[in-house]
Amino acid sequence: MNKASLKVYGDEAAVADVRDGLPSEPEGSWQKGDVRPDGRVRIDAGFYVDLGQDENPDALLRHLRAWLHECEARGITFDVPPLAAELRITVVGMAPQESLDFSIADLTLLVNMGITLSITA
Repeated sequence: MNKASLKVYGDEAAVADVRDGLPSEPEGSWQKGDVRPDGRVRIDAGFYVDLGQDENPDALLRHLRAWLHECEARGITFDVPPLAAELRITVVGMAPQESLDFSIADLTLLVNMGITLSITA
């Protein structure tokens, strides 16, 4: 199952502002000073948003595009100094003929919104 999530972290006020405008609710969040599962103390605030999962990579990309365009329509950007955002895509069990194809427009949108991309298998 292929899945995607967005991790956003940084200054507490900036994180709260962005979180309030999202088209979907975060799945998990943390505050500066919270203890991570590995015992370290968090140096920033943040949250994770589950952006979907699908066996079909094209369906997953369509869902991602819709979510990102909704953020764009709401004026949400992560391209501000006290914030960082990472789109995390996990690819599992794709057939050899399948691919996860991002268009130039997709990549431009990620760059313009200040989102880095991480794809793992």
